[in-house]
This record gives sequence, C-alpha cells and structure tokens, in this order.
Amino acid sequence: MTSQQIFSPTDYNFDWDGDWYKWDAKSGRSAALKARNAQARKLAKLGYTVKKFSMRDQRISKGGIGSGHPHVEFWVTVYGFNAFK
Repeated sequence: MTSQQIFSPTDYNFDWDGDWYKWDAKSGRSAALKARNAQARKLAKLGYTVKKFSMRDQRISKGGIGSGHPHVEFWVTVYGFNAFK
C-alpha cells in the first residue's frame, strides 16, 4: 500500500473575517509542518517507510465564485510525505 499526504499552511489558522480573511503565515507554516511530521511518525511506527518532502512556491487559492468570499491567492511551501510498505 502506498499513501501520499500534503499539508498546506493555508489549511491551518485561516479564517474568513467578514469580507476578508485572517491568517498568520508563520503559524500556518509551523502548524502544517508539525502536522506532517506527526502523521509521518505515526505511520513509521506502524511499519511504513516514509519519505518526507516539501514543495516551494505552490499557488493556493481560497474563496472565489460561489463561496461567498473574495478570491485570494497565496504562494506557500507545502509539506508532504509518501508512505509505503
């Protein structure tokens, strides 16, 4: 079995505040990296071989048509891993 998971900083500590958003990029990066590492450790303890990676300059968008929020974009480093047995 092979698994791949991606952890984006915009998925952490991001909230819509009326017509705009609140997001601290530094705490988002830290939380995404911490979540990735915790999940990778968990799978490694279950006997998986885990290869961690990061991808710089990924364009992530939030909001937009039909969401009720303005469209915003962020360039972030996302963290991930591939796990296999």
